Amino acid sequence: MKYTTQFLLMLLLCSGTFFLPSCSEKKEEVPALLERKKPIGPDEEKAAIRKTYDKALEAVKKDPDDLKQYIALATAFISEGRVTGNNGYYSNAAVQMLDKVTTKTTANKDLVFQALSLKSAVLLNMHQFKEAAETAKQGVALNDFNAGIYGALVDANVELGNYKEAVADCDKMMSIRPDLRSYSRASYLRQIYGQNSGSIEAMKLAVGAGMPGAENTEWARTTLADLYLNNGNADSAALLYRESLVYRPNYPFAMIGMARVGKARKNYDTAIAYTKNAIGVLSEAAFVSLLADLYELKGDAAKAKETRNDVVGLLEEGQKEEPKDAAVKHNVSREMATAYLNAGNLDKALPYAQTDLEMRPENIDANELVAWIYYLKGDYTNAKIHADKMLATNTKNANKLYEAGAIYASAGDMTKGNELMAEATKVSPYIDQRIINQTRSALVMQKQ
Repeated sequence: MKYTTQFLLMLLLCSGTFFLPSCSEKKEEVPALLERKKPIGPDEEKAAIRKTYDKALEAVKKDPDDLKQYIALATAFISEGRVTGNNGYYSNAAVQMLDKVTTKTTANKDLVFQALSLKSAVLLNMHQFKEAAETAKQGVALNDFNAGIYGALVDANVELGNYKEAVADCDKMMSIRPDLRSYSRASYLRQIYGQNSGSIEAMKLAVGAGMPGAENTEWARTTLADLYLNNGNADSAALLYRESLVYRPNYPFAMIGMARVGKARKNYDTAIAYTKNAIGVLSEAAFVSLLADLYELKGDAAKAKETRNDVVGLLEEGQKEEPKDAAVKHNVSREMATAYLNAGNLDKALPYAQTDLEMRPENIDANELVAWIYYLKGDYTNAKIHADKMLATNTKNANKLYEAGAIYASAGDMTKGNELMAEATKVSPYIDQRIINQTRSALVMQKQ
């Protein structure tokens, strides 16, 4: 069958891929930059991403061996994925472009380093933490005076539970370039080690180092607000979330922050409205799960159950639809475990949580998830084993402390259990009400 030029172009556009012939008659594939379905972020930002993509695409058409342009394309894909939340498509698109650089024997050292640095970030985003660490280490071997590559190592080591290594990497990063990226990582590490005040101070520096309205700056601002809220200061948190919405209207993480403030203050209708608005911009599983929690707290058990089942269904469907030949696959073990846990299906939640833990056995969040599932199943011995690991870094997160307290008390150590619960309420009066309700239900079951 003979296609007209116009029809062939339509086919290529529909497939989401452009094929670029080189002088050697090979075909280079460049994924398309998709049209946004919803207005997200400033128009100037969207235009800048489009300009980067179009300029690089045009250059690759002229010279498919211009490796710098594949890095530019990957940068555009990463930025677009971060803004739109379409991580599956854009992460794969980015890796496809970056692999063209890293597998090219004629590529120079600087270009390979840039590609490895970006690829490690993509792998982190897809929760492929071990691969991200290995890729970042390859980058460090090429250039150990770049702050960004150490940032990838910090993130990978944190997720893998290698906290001492993460601290050393962060120190190196700070010595090379103290900026938003390094301050924010220092803040997170301080939080992990229970230094809540120091964590807030470091995140303040991160916000001050950024440009107001930029996505990374507003991420830092909302994260700072999260820190205030997690430490019981809802007023300061709300002020920062609102400020972020001024600089970046409809920023979903700021709207979710306002929803969390509403939840803490038990203003559930307000919280639901903010959450729905955030989901309208960015449909994150965590956002939908929060909506279900709010329905439950408001007393609408039926709607809460329906919404939680929707989360499970969407995640299951997403796994089925993921291409088998994807350049990088999204590891959703933790998301699936959390979704099943929230839906009350502990038997399905536990295997996913154990898979997550096997990948990073020393990570405090992975141990927290497994510990809590065991606790709700009534297996207090195993719950306590993982609660010990959950507290290994001396975290002062109120929810974690309260959960650990409930676990220790149920395992027979009432003194430590009560001490941890009391400490939790000192950190913040806003203990997640759902955790409190689950603890009460577990106590009733124990007495029966």
